[in-house]
Amino acid sequence: MKLIRLATVTVLTTTILAGGSVGVFADEAPSLETRNVTSGGQVEFTPSDNDELEVLPPEQGPDAPDVDIQPEIPGTTGPLSIVNVAHMNFGSQVISNQDKTYNMVAEMQPLRETGEMVPYVSFAQVQDVRGTNAGWDLQVSMSDFTSNTQNSVLTGAEIEFVDSRIEYGGINQNNAPSNHEAGLVLRPNSAGISVMKAEMGEGAGASSVVWGDQASLNAQFADEEIEVVENDMIRLSIPGSTAKDATTYTSTLSWELTSTPGSDVELESAM
Repeated sequence: MKLIRLATVTVLTTTILAGGSVGVFADEAPSLETRNVTSGGQVEFTPSDNDELEVLPPEQGPDAPDVDIQPEIPGTTGPLSIVNVAHMNFGSQVISNQDKTYNMVAEMQPLRETGEMVPYVSFAQVQDVRGTNAGWDLQVSMSDFTSNTQNSVLTGAEIEFVDSRIEYGGINQNNAPSNHEAGLVLRPNSAGISVMKAEMGEGAGASSVVWGDQASLNAQFADEEIEVVENDMIRLSIPGSTAKDATTYTSTLSWELTSTPGSDVELESAM
């Protein structure tokens, strides 16, 4: 009987000690559950010096044809560059002794898929990939309209930018530059006038000042009775008192881009 009693005590003692041992281990090293962790991400941007810039067509609405427009100067790489300007042709006109105003002939651009030439709004585009948000100013100046005939200068001729709008390629429209005021007049041999300006903190990415209504150009192009599609947002005015020879008069428009508003000219991209 004593042997049985001792065996029972031994078993009970072992059970108690084992339970006590487990309890002590749990108190000293509790289990840790990790269900939320954060890590970091990083990207660095540098100014673009080698990547060729592409013209971004500013018309993006339902009336916009899908055109392929090449930069004014092939191979332009930036980081602050003019990639497109307006080319102004005021057509063939009858000599008149009356004051006359002529709408610009609409510029033509090739469709991307077929190459067919279609009328398109005129625009000047600046691309700023410096990453400094330092601002810039796009100006244009004009020489006399001249020929090699007797009455070689169209005295008093001037170009009017009737109205314009800004098309900015960035998501934050607060960064968009400003366009010129309506009725801006360009006179020969005068200082350049600003047509689009980005103040400090504005103008990063692609910005366009646009002249013309694409829907109107499309409608004229579709009308078989209209021979010449006109853009009435840019006009040439000539006094009736100016002598005009039966020839072609030409002028040079110089587009200049300053790196910051009011600074010296940094780039002259198109003349």
